[in-house]
Amino acid sequence: MTGLVAVAGLVTLLAVGATAGPWALARLAPALARRPRAGITAWTAGAVLWVLGLLALGPLVGWVAGGPGLPGPAGAVCRRCLEASNPFVAATAVDVPPAVPLLAAALLGLALLAVLGATARRRRREVRAHVAALAATARRSTVGGERVWLVPTVEPAAYTLPRAGVVLSSGTVDALDHEQLGAVLAHERAHLDGRHHLVLAVLGGLQAVLGWVPLLRHARDAVAAYAEMAADDAALRAHGSRALAGALLALHRPGVAAGVALHAGAVQVPSRIARLAGGTVAPDRLAGALVACYLLVAAAAVTLVTVPYAATILQGAC
Repeated sequence: MTGLVAVAGLVTLLAVGATAGPWALARLAPALARRPRAGITAWTAGAVLWVLGLLALGPLVGWVAGGPGLPGPAGAVCRRCLEASNPFVAATAVDVPPAVPLLAAALLGLALLAVLGATARRRRREVRAHVAALAATARRSTVGGERVWLVPTVEPAAYTLPRAGVVLSSGTVDALDHEQLGAVLAHERAHLDGRHHLVLAVLGGLQAVLGWVPLLRHARDAVAAYAEMAADDAALRAHGSRALAGALLALHRPGVAAGVALHAGAVQVPSRIARLAGGTVAPDRLAGALVACYLLVAAAAVTLVTVPYAATILQGAC
């Protein structure tokens, strides 16, 4: 019964993570707002481990499946890999062809890779088009010691593009004082240094395929908010809360969507300004313990499946 217990345990883990995960992380939100990097890590790790756990379910079911196998050499290789990698001494057979769960996991994995690849290509095209537009209308300039694209428009704007850098409007430079401008530049550099664009792109790709899962449906928006807080903290350390709050108010653009660019004044500006004046919030210990336990158990479950398969492939047993 060991194999069936493992399958039941992983299914339960996935169900709990998908539904209770967002609740537990929402309970931790006030405390994570003081440690936004931890918020980014918790949401991203939870989403990625959930997807890996779902993919691991196919091989796990394959270990306990005892139905007919595929005919021919391909079927023999499939059966040999399953038998060589199976960590359970006595698996209880289930009348399901082993190829079915393996094929389902493979198709899901290929779909995720295809969507992530398409997302990356689309982002590259959008960035290239945006840079081409900047090259036609803006100029490269040094502002506050930072090399930026300077757009000749009076409307305040400040954002970052992956592999293209910081974009400022001349209206932003004119509207902000020296410290406020330094805070904006520090904020945008933090986005680039933290690879926030990449993290959000990956979560967006997972959401496109598995958006019906509550954990994955909310992960990208939550991480986007924590990414802005993390960038705010970098600006806060360099230039203080007064300069940062003034810059955020000047750049506040509530109708702007993030897209491939991260706008300093586009996401939750009122709550971010209120956060600058807030005190330390005690974490919800129960929610914190549940999130930590879930991440550890999910990582262990994924390892249970991936390590035997990796060892089998490296040993050439397939």
